[in-house]
Amino acid sequence: MHTNPSGQPEARTRRQRQVPEGDDNHAVLSRTAEQVGVKPTTYQTDLLIRYAELVQNANATSNLTSIGSVQGVVRKLIAPSIQLLAPAGGWLPTTDWWTGRSVIDIGSGAGIPGIPLAILVPECDFTLLEARAKKCRFMRHAVEQLDISNVSVINSRAETAGRQPDHRERYDVAVARAVAQLPELAELALPFVSVGGTALLPKGGSEEDLRDEVDRASKAVETLGSAPAMVMEGTYSSNGAENASARERTVYLMKIAPTPPQYPRNAGIPKKRPIS
Repeated sequence: MHTNPSGQPEARTRRQRQVPEGDDNHAVLSRTAEQVGVKPTTYQTDLLIRYAELVQNANATSNLTSIGSVQGVVRKLIAPSIQLLAPAGGWLPTTDWWTGRSVIDIGSGAGIPGIPLAILVPECDFTLLEARAKKCRFMRHAVEQLDISNVSVINSRAETAGRQPDHRERYDVAVARAVAQLPELAELALPFVSVGGTALLPKGGSEEDLRDEVDRASKAVETLGSAPAMVMEGTYSSNGAENASARERTVYLMKIAPTPPQYPRNAGIPKKRPIS
């Protein structure tokens, strides 16, 4: 224990005295989940933090993310992922909206958002789709280490898997955190979604920029079988800041008609020549 010049013990900081990092991580995750109507158990928040530790440990050799700490993974990756559990339209409780649904996470990377969501809604089946074999190996390792039974991992590009009968229009929900414009994301996600299902596409940036992006995607959204996009305001941001200007929003695409068979087009084309 440190002492001051008078020989008395120095007062420790608030974090040292009251809020160890692990407890702080638990609080962030519990608070974020409760904002969208989920009350995680201690076991579930423990699993989420163990998953953050696996990501951080694997970074040394696998370069899964640029985030270098467990707390960073919790705040910048896992907490924003939990925001996707807010049900479309906000009028059904989270548990009712998600119960029994099959979900595909497109371009899952290290398992974001699929693994955190699978931990919090174990009654759903999750498929994690990732084109890079190295990241697929990590996700399989994480699923095994965490003993999660409602997750499968597939090593494939979305443009390829979206044409395969086992995956085309087989999912109730598609999520994609990929950094891409909405016309491209819509073409990659909607072929996986069954009619009546939903694509959930989190987006950062300003409200004005997103509004312009939604307008530019309107032709693609209609062509691919979706109703007009709906945007829901988030309460947590992808950089961990809890303020209105930095909030991440979610674009909802409600599938109302089958996607035409020519979509998705071959790899790279949705980005190079977006539907317009």
